[in-house]
Amino acid sequence: MDTALILAGGSSRRFGRPKALEVVAGTTIVERVVEAVAPFAAELVVSIAEAPMAETLRRLIPTAAFVIDRRRGKGPIEGIICGMEVARGERLLVAPCDAPLLRPELYRLLLASLGAHNAAVPKLDVFDPVRAVYRTAALRRILSGPKADLPSPSSLVDRLDAVFVLEDQLRTVDPRLDSFLDVNDASDLEVVLARISSISRSA
Repeated sequence: MDTALILAGGSSRRFGRPKALEVVAGTTIVERVVEAVAPFAAELVVSIAEAPMAETLRRLIPTAAFVIDRRRGKGPIEGIICGMEVARGERLLVAPCDAPLLRPELYRLLLASLGAHNAAVPKLDVFDPVRAVYRTAALRRILSGPKADLPSPSSLVDRLDAVFVLEDQLRTVDPRLDSFLDVNDASDLEVVLARISSISRSA
């Protein structure tokens, strides 16, 4: 069994409202993300910053379990730690809540690339640790150890035996790299809507 972990604990300061709840082409962004990763996992966990968000999200994704950040201001590494602690899956499929064009094919490629490694991580100009697949046991060894206070998911990857999936491989399943478009502000949302519109016109 594998576990999908959606990181939804961001503050959305630049966007001005919860990004996960923004409706894009009739569907909230968080539901779009769930659709991309859920086919590969028997368990779904959503990491959030504050408890009230769980009630709102539960109406959209009733099958999910929720974990709440214990430490404020730590960013996505806190979500990964809290999600890892409850995950029952052998592998943890991590995804951000603000990537409305995330593609299932990305996770199929990452799972196929994992092999005997402890993580499969996309790499463009830099590697992307929040759209990645991890072995849960390896995360527990590192994040529960004496030097477990890591500052970021990138520092976590640095401690793992990771395989990096490079741009040419990524483009075989996601030619425009749509999976890596995050909605951080209104201009990002405009780009996403334009891409969706172009896909609709070409269909």
